[in-house]
Amino acid sequence: MLNRWMTAGILALAIIILVGMTRVYAEKTESEAVKLEQLIKTADTAIDHVERLVIKWQGEGRGDAKEQAELLAHRLGLQQPERGVQTGHDVYRSEMVADAQHAGILVNVVVTGEKEYYAIVQLSGNEHTDLHLLTELHEQVSRLLTDSGMKAAWNFAVQGTDSTESGASSQLQQIEEQLSGEMDMKAIERYTDNSTASVSYEASDLPIAIKSGAHQLNMQLAVHQNVEQGTNRVTVGFPVITIEY
Repeated sequence: MLNRWMTAGILALAIIILVGMTRVYAEKTESEAVKLEQLIKTADTAIDHVERLVIKWQGEGRGDAKEQAELLAHRLGLQQPERGVQTGHDVYRSEMVADAQHAGILVNVVVTGEKEYYAIVQLSGNEHTDLHLLTELHEQVSRLLTDSGMKAAWNFAVQGTDSTESGASSQLQQIEEQLSGEMDMKAIERYTDNSTASVSYEASDLPIAIKSGAHQLNMQLAVHQNVEQGTNRVTVGFPVITIEY
């Protein structure tokens, strides 16, 4: 259990490296909406019943953090951001929770220095979310961040359940077999314990990546077995998982 949480923490920290990976994205000329549609299709192959989707945009910017938070919140239809303090830094935050009609939107802008900030725009949905609208919102965020002078990057995670008697490793193998029929993929990093199995892959057909040592990772799969409920929780992250699995 401790190792699993440590792994999740390391991966969450590693995703910050994406901010500087402009060359990786520059090599892919399709729009952010098209990229997301491809990843949604891949996730749909891996997960039978989707329960949660999370897109996280993040990047550094220069200027007034409060003004940036207000701009993003206004353009995305959120309320005026509220000021708070996290780990000694001023934070401007506004959020709309997902419901049957709307995707969830979170704007979080942290003051990191004199006229410097770190912004996160997170989009979230569930099995009821209109994926077409989510994709349009994703493209809108891309334009907003670009227009405001930020070099931002994004990652995507999908989570769901599968009622199966298979163990975590066995189901992960089944998912690998399904996905390998649709794209070239090579396992790079693997982790297992009594209830969890996780693997990170190189899959050059996928449109986003993160560098890990000598490799570029494009996707991570994880299966966590809940013995009491008789279900497996399946999570897929592009390029890695940044939510609890």
